[in-house]
Amino acid sequence: MIKLNFKAAPVASGALFLLKILSGAVQSAMVVVLARFLDTVLRYFESGERDILQVLVLILVYVGMQLFVWLEPNLMEWINTYLLNGVRRESSRIILDKYAKMQYRYIENKTAMDLADRVVPDAEKQIVQCYSSYLNVISFVVKTVGIVVVLAGGALLPAVIILSCSVPLFILAVKSGRASYNAVKEVTKAKRKADYFSEIMLRREYVSERKLFRYGNHINEEWWRNSETARLLKLKTSIRWYIKSKAGSVFTALIAVIAAMMLIDPVMSGSMSVGLYISLVSSLYALVKAIAWEFMQDVDALTAANEYMKDFQKFLSLEEEKQEGEKLEKAGAALEHFESLECRNLSFKYPDTDKYILRHLSLKIEAGKKYSIVGINGAGKTTLVKLILGVYDGYEGSIYLNGRNIKEYRKDQVRRLCAAVFQDFSRYALTVRDNILVGALRRTDRVSPEEIDRGLADVGLFETVQSYKGGADTFLGSHFWDGQDFSGGQWQRLALARNLIGSSELVFLDEPTAALDPIAEQQFYDSLNSAFRKKTTVTISHRLAVTRDSDCIYVIGGGRVCEQGTFDGLMIGHTVFSEMYESQKEWYVEKE
Repeated sequence: MIKLNFKAAPVASGALFLLKILSGAVQSAMVVVLARFLDTVLRYFESGERDILQVLVLILVYVGMQLFVWLEPNLMEWINTYLLNGVRRESSRIILDKYAKMQYRYIENKTAMDLADRVVPDAEKQIVQCYSSYLNVISFVVKTVGIVVVLAGGALLPAVIILSCSVPLFILAVKSGRASYNAVKEVTKAKRKADYFSEIMLRREYVSERKLFRYGNHINEEWWRNSETARLLKLKTSIRWYIKSKAGSVFTALIAVIAAMMLIDPVMSGSMSVGLYISLVSSLYALVKAIAWEFMQDVDALTAANEYMKDFQKFLSLEEEKQEGEKLEKAGAALEHFESLECRNLSFKYPDTDKYILRHLSLKIEAGKKYSIVGINGAGKTTLVKLILGVYDGYEGSIYLNGRNIKEYRKDQVRRLCAAVFQDFSRYALTVRDNILVGALRRTDRVSPEEIDRGLADVGLFETVQSYKGGADTFLGSHFWDGQDFSGGQWQRLALARNLIGSSELVFLDEPTAALDPIAEQQFYDSLNSAFRKKTTVTISHRLAVTRDSDCIYVIGGGRVCEQGTFDGLMIGHTVFSEMYESQKEWYVEKE
């Protein structure tokens, strides 16, 4: 991650490196300058030797160093701010790019999402912290070497003993850093729950039901419980390792005190000057302070940062969608229009499960026709669409698009030609216009206002939108207090409008009217037929009345196509389809 810091902000990264090295050198040099100054002053009182120039030079040098020590925190803060902004831009780009390319199966994988929750929040701070921790350790080494050089003049043995004590302290600091980060891993689940409960209490869309059901106190208690679980776990870990590390620091300090007492005898006998003694004792305590506090904190932080970077690299190594068909595209093969789609012996089970959702399923869709895929909830209808669109991989069997194996095309080619409105469609807190334009990003021509109005009219939203003060430029959703909030059915119609102005020729409508009552549903389909007349549509539903106008109906059961045909054909005899229809017929009978 050092490379990432230099790539994001090379000047700030280089300046921070030089400042850290200079900081370590200055702090050790100050001990030397102070010793020289004390010796010069003492010589004056002892022998009358006067060297005013040397004293002035030493004072100026020491004052300059002290001035640097005072200014260093401000310089460090300024450089860190610049570096943090640069890393934020670069890390955000990397993370968003990874989210866009990672395989969809990770979105539904608990372990992968726990990893993302640890890595993504405040990623720029963690990356900069990792770099700063490396530099802090280097700065410590520079400072320690300078202090040991001073101690070599009369207290080398105590210095060596103190340095030797730093080895177990180093091991403790490493274990402490790992324990701290492992605690972060453990609290991720509780923290995510706490954040969600906090969102329920703060977000506008939950206000109505919160008031209606009066569950505020219960949610607050759940938030508190999960927050406290996370806080106490981290606190216990920190306290445990703090006590262990500081116990070792106290032992190291005792050695320094003993060494200082041992050096008193040479001073009393005259074999060591008072100035040298003060310098050596100051150096000993400076070394103890550096090892017991700065070194322990830096190693702890560096270890935790390294553990974070391992997780960050693991996150970046999550498999991405395979863009198959690159050679075919370079060779000149194109996918300009939809002709046919065929599934042959298609089988699929979700990752880390043994149950097959689809088993030897085969069906064919041809351009210009209307199809329906029906079956009970959980039959695998939506899964089939996601396999065709490349959301899921790892299926058995084959899918052919325009007579070629679909894997021979790039996924972006397939998704340009094929689109879907899923039952769990997205609701964007954007303007009405932008909500529709999201579906036209792959178009090469500009979408006119007239097209947007026509799309809204085709799904029955034109008059509603025109009644708003901002028209199509009105913001939607509860993120904005001046925004208009659609009903569930209106949001679903808007999702359909996105597909009307897109470049796709094959559209899958996955339970597109789930938010409508059965009578309104049939009326909606009647108005939608003209809107999609130029597209091949595949309607997926467990409501069978909407399949009357379909050219072909596929009934899925047991993971395969168990029946197929027209509405009238499937209603003959005791078919699965006819039995399902009879059980639903009363939904569509208007009562007097």
